[in-house]
Amino acid sequence: MLAYIVMTGDDKKTGGRPVLKSGAGDRVFIFFTDHGGTGIIAFPDGSLMSSTTLISAIKTMYASKMYSHLVFYMEACESGSMFEGLLSSNIGVYVTTASNAVESSWGTYCPPDDMVNGKAINSCLGDLYSINWMENADLDGPTETLQAQFLDVRTKTTQSHVMQYGDLTWTSEPIGNYLGGNHSKTFVPKVTTNSGSSSNVKSADIPMHLAYYKYLRADATDFEARAALAKELQQHINRRVAVDQVFLDLAVSAGYEDAFYIKAKMPVVCDGRCCEKLSSAYAASCGGWDDYSLQYHRVIVNVCAGIEHQPNDADVLVSKLTSMCA
Repeated sequence: MLAYIVMTGDDKKTGGRPVLKSGAGDRVFIFFTDHGGTGIIAFPDGSLMSSTTLISAIKTMYASKMYSHLVFYMEACESGSMFEGLLSSNIGVYVTTASNAVESSWGTYCPPDDMVNGKAINSCLGDLYSINWMENADLDGPTETLQAQFLDVRTKTTQSHVMQYGDLTWTSEPIGNYLGGNHSKTFVPKVTTNSGSSSNVKSADIPMHLAYYKYLRADATDFEARAALAKELQQHINRRVAVDQVFLDLAVSAGYEDAFYIKAKMPVVCDGRCCEKLSSAYAASCGGWDDYSLQYHRVIVNVCAGIEHQPNDADVLVSKLTSMCA
C-alpha cells in the first residue's frame, strides 16, 4: 500500500517518489480528500486503505518518532469510521473528519451553482467540509486555534456531522503551526464573507447529478446530443440498481439479509481474513469501487462480522461475489 509507505517514510519502496521525512520535533499536517466507506478510504488509482492499515501507519509513525504532534483532516464519506474506537488519545494525534462513521460527506457548488466567470464547469467545485475549513483559514488567519476552527467548520457544515478524534488536549494550538508554511507570509482575509452554495449533493450521488445537469443543459435543437446524454444518465441509474442488487444478494447469500440494511458497528476492523478479501474481490470482479458502491462497504463489514468465527466462509463468499459480477 503506497499510502502506508509514504506516511511511514520508507522511500526504498516507492520507486523514487517522495515520502514523509519528518522527525521527532516536527509538527505534521495531513489532509486527505477522496471517497470513502465504512472502514475504508479510496485513492484515485482505485486502491483502498482500510482503517486497520491507516491506524497501523499512524502507530508506526509514532513508534518511529516522526512527529511531535500530528494533525489529520479527512474529507471522505463515513470518514469517522477510520478512527472511531481505533485511534489512541495518547500518541499526539488530533483528527477532524468531514462526517461521522455512518454518513456521507457532501459536495458543494454543484450544478447549478458551478458557474465560473459565467461558464458552467459541470462539476462540483469543492467539498462542503473542505471548503469550510479552507475559507475559515483564509479568513481568520494563523493565530486561530485548532479548536476554534473546528467549532466554526462544524457549525457551517450542515449536511454532515464534523467530528474530532484522538488527543484533544492541545487543540488550543494555533492553526498557523500546521497551515500556512512560511510565517513571514501573512494570511490575507477576504473582503466579504462567502455566503456559500445552496447546491450541496451527497458524494455518492454526484456522478448522477452531473449527468442529469448535462442533459438539462444540452442544446434542445441537437437531438442526437440530447439522446446521448439521456443514455448516459440512464446508464448511471442502471449501474446504481445493479450495485444495489449485488450487495443485497451478497448479504442474503451469507445468511445475513439484515447486513444490507443496518449500519456497521464501531470500531471497524477490516482485516485480511474476510473484509479485505471481499473488498478486493469486488474491486477485481465487479467493475471497481466508485462513489456510489463505496457506501455499501458497510455490507461487507457487516457480513464479515457475522462470520467472524467461521473464517473459511470468507473464501466461499469471495467465490459467490465473483460469480454475481461475472
